[in-house]
Amino acid sequence: MEPATTYKNKALWLTSFSKAPSIVDRPVPEASTGSIVIRVLAAGVLPYTHLVHTGQIPQLNLRLPLVPNPCAVGLICATGPDAVRVQNGDLVYFDGTARGRDDPEVVVMPGHHGGEGSRGLMLSEGEWRDGSLQQYQKVPLESVHVLDKARLLGELGYSPVDLQTVSFFCVVGGAIMQGADLRPAETIIIGPSGGTFSGIAVEMSLALGANVVALGRNEAKLADMKKRLQCPGRFSYVVMTGDRDADQAAILKQTPNGAGADVYNDWTPSWVNQSPYLLAGAQSLKKRGRVILSGGTMSEVIGVPYQLVVGRELRILGSFMSSRDTVRKVIRMVEQGMLNVGARSGSEVSVFSLDQHEEAIAHSSEQSGWRKYTVITPNPY
Repeated sequence: MEPATTYKNKALWLTSFSKAPSIVDRPVPEASTGSIVIRVLAAGVLPYTHLVHTGQIPQLNLRLPLVPNPCAVGLICATGPDAVRVQNGDLVYFDGTARGRDDPEVVVMPGHHGGEGSRGLMLSEGEWRDGSLQQYQKVPLESVHVLDKARLLGELGYSPVDLQTVSFFCVVGGAIMQGADLRPAETIIIGPSGGTFSGIAVEMSLALGANVVALGRNEAKLADMKKRLQCPGRFSYVVMTGDRDADQAAILKQTPNGAGADVYNDWTPSWVNQSPYLLAGAQSLKKRGRVILSGGTMSEVIGVPYQLVVGRELRILGSFMSSRDTVRKVIRMVEQGMLNVGARSGSEVSVFSLDQHEEAIAHSSEQSGWRKYTVITPNPY
């Protein structure tokens, strides 16, 4: 394969939160020790990308200018001198994270999250600033996962566009598999449940053999989810009313023997100031139940009664992204057919070129929800 340095690198360049990003020609990155360069084939557009680009999610701590967007699927076109397994031409998934090699607790997301404190700043303003909305991206070697090209593209019939949806499943895997440590036959309450990530949480929990109680206000959407998932024995839903006692009673009724659930997983989105279902969900847990917070709400406090937590010995955990091991497990679930992604799952996948980034971002915002994905393809496949 011809070295990437012989190519131009068209990229989306974000210079200001008050000005729309534009397409520019950037230098093609070179692989150094601890890195590879990928030819980006597909990058998913998050439903809240427009908020990121206008600085409306300050907790992301982005420092401009940069190439935005985190995760990607691509082909390796250059490797650093210390790479021992990956090779040029490998199909890979970049999980969108970079960790401090001398302090793995420092985590940033190139092009998306600048990390915390001075060490996060050092990492995000240095080697790992730029994200995936470019033709060629330099990424950390340890954040790359080789995909079984023959199995995924051949036997299962996926495309790189389908496979980029793995990035959404990996975020959920951090909450469900890593944070909650969800086990077969356990019961998990998920709310709200109709969004991009929360809907995946429902799918993944069912794939792991758990019982799911989905919470929401729109009965038509919940009923449609139940019909499409075709798992009536382990999936039920509750139409929430805002009446705490009535909602809790309805949730408990949907748990096995009315005994309560093992896990409540909260996915309150960033534009909602308070979690609408947190209290009802927590009150519906068994003794030693787990509360997993994985949404994006900007609320500074959570409203869980002190004595409820103490009396039932509840554990309250936050979840952000996932470990390398969890990402690998999610990929194996896809490769083994335990999880269907992309068009194979019945999802709507809308594809745009890099030049169509404005339409893609608008589409992602307006058409978001469970099994609705927007993808930008910086390079053809």
